[in-house]
Amino acid sequence: MNEPYTIKARPCVLLLDDEEEILVALGDLLEESCTLLKATDPHEALALLAEHPEISVIISDQRMPGMTGDQFLGRACSCSDARAILLTGYADLDAVVEALNHGKIVAYVHKPWEADHVFSLVHEAHRTWQAQRALKVEQALLRGLMEGLPFGLVFSDAQGRCIRSNRDCDSQLEQDHYEPSLQPVIERMRKQVWRDGQAEELLEVCTKDGKSIWHEIFRMALKWPEGASFAEAWQVSVDRDVTHRVMMENRLNRGERLEALGRLAGGVAHDFNNLLTILGGCLDTLAELDIHSETVQDIKQKWLNRALDTVMRGEVLTRRLLQFGRAGKSESMTVRPLDMNLFLKERACLFRQSFYGAVPAIRFVLDISAETLPPVLTCPEQLEMALLNLCVNARDAMPNGGIVTLAAYRISHRLPAAPSECEQDHALALEVRDEGEGMDEDVQRHIFEPFFTTKQAGKGTGLGLAGIYSFILAHHGDVVVESAPGQGTTMRLLLPILQS
Repeated sequence: MNEPYTIKARPCVLLLDDEEEILVALGDLLEESCTLLKATDPHEALALLAEHPEISVIISDQRMPGMTGDQFLGRACSCSDARAILLTGYADLDAVVEALNHGKIVAYVHKPWEADHVFSLVHEAHRTWQAQRALKVEQALLRGLMEGLPFGLVFSDAQGRCIRSNRDCDSQLEQDHYEPSLQPVIERMRKQVWRDGQAEELLEVCTKDGKSIWHEIFRMALKWPEGASFAEAWQVSVDRDVTHRVMMENRLNRGERLEALGRLAGGVAHDFNNLLTILGGCLDTLAELDIHSETVQDIKQKWLNRALDTVMRGEVLTRRLLQFGRAGKSESMTVRPLDMNLFLKERACLFRQSFYGAVPAIRFVLDISAETLPPVLTCPEQLEMALLNLCVNARDAMPNGGIVTLAAYRISHRLPAAPSECEQDHALALEVRDEGEGMDEDVQRHIFEPFFTTKQAGKGTGLGLAGIYSFILAHHGDVVVESAPGQGTTMRLLLPILQS
């Protein structure tokens, strides 16, 4: 059989009869609505079929010298998918019945024929040929796709029965088309598709020989059967081996981490060099003073205080470096359920103290939702440090004074890394809003980078926001920044909510 070709709306009809008068009569009937090819010899007609795969209908006479119509159509079936109509006389009924039984013809017409009847038969045969050709095209495309894809493709019904697969497996159960380590994942994703319509996972699987293989699996519900819900629809699953891509990304990430480490080391060296310079100057000054003179006590105390302050700044820098290096995790600071209502009310006084003495005055407002806040899963100690850091940043961003608001509320937001014991479609938002100078888009792109700061020298290390970002991401949350020059800044921390 010929491969599928472009389907044309106008029928292409092959007329075969050894009598020229019959061909003329059929031509007069069909020439306005069809493209016609004519032959008076069956062998000539077979040659035309080989040259013109677009032929959709054959009209053949039964009685011809050298080869009968049903014999010709039997040979035509091997090289063409055209629909065949046989022209017969009443004496040829046995041949017609045999041709019908063997599927060689779709209809027959007695001579003399009714013009309207022949016209209708031709166009109906062409429409049937069009539908069959379209189906063959779809089948060929799907077959080629299934056989040529470099990844696994499995179609299944709502009950998990395999409908079609390019895996080397004959089982009717879809799960058998995956290696055992992936079968629980497929079942979990099936249930997620019932709920959400699609699911996606990237996971690492260890092979029997100890190698790591990374699978990227995407699954979605099909719009079939028509009108079916997600739980009733068929599903398609795509399983790709992305080990090479993951390895390349890991190499790039290692390069980026080394680059960041270089920046980190340079920043640390610069900050500690400044601290040591100050500390050395203090000690040099103290060494030159006459320690037995009472007149220098005030001077000595001044330089001692400056030295101690420098040491404390070094401790703060070291503590932030350790927090950043641990990516928000430590043995003493564990993740646990936290009552946010109690936490914020108890810490409000601490946050408010960070604004005491500010000139011009800055007012702190705690805005808690009227409804009881849900419990979250986080580390209270690091959350306290993060919020305090944001309050200090908000204070420094308002040299002309204003209001800093700490708000907490529940929002609809999907955290991709939320643990299974947490709500998947909601999060708790903790946001610190100021009325300060704001930031442009270029500054916002860099604020979470280590040692990036917009503060003047000695006023900031550039580790505060980097530490907050690493802490929030490590504890399954997210950070959102909203800011514009002259319009203030909102820093929003999104935390996973524990299911009630």
